[in-house]
Amino acid sequence: MDDDAWGFHLFGANFESEEHAQRYIFEQWEAEPPATASDDEYSAWEERNPTWRLADDLEFHMDSDFVEYPGGIEGVLSQMRCPAERAQVIAKGSAFTHFIMIGSNPSAIWCDRRSLSDQVEPVTRLPESTATITYLGKYST
Repeated sequence: MDDDAWGFHLFGANFESEEHAQRYIFEQWEAEPPATASDDEYSAWEERNPTWRLADDLEFHMDSDFVEYPGGIEGVLSQMRCPAERAQVIAKGSAFTHFIMIGSNPSAIWCDRRSLSDQVEPVTRLPESTATITYLGKYST
């Protein structure tokens, strides 16, 4: 494997539009309260923001810097070097119009929200399909 290769988890989905895809994939922020907002109003805003449907559905704490939206399958394939992995993605991905890539390094997905522990533990489970997205696997190149 090439040291510069980016390992990632791949998901497929069928969103009704690019806008819907981006609202699901990326963090969403309400408008910041005005400068005249009280400390309590500002704190409530901070507590509500951001919302992030992707992280909520997967039940992981994640770093948004490691989430990529390549659009269609060509965007995924352009980031892969291994012919066997490319062929696998082509076969699995034909049913989807949109794709999501999440880094597989420990900084990308750093805590399992399903854990009952009060301590941050290494993530031991792989991401799974949800009602919205389908897990297509972990890829190395």
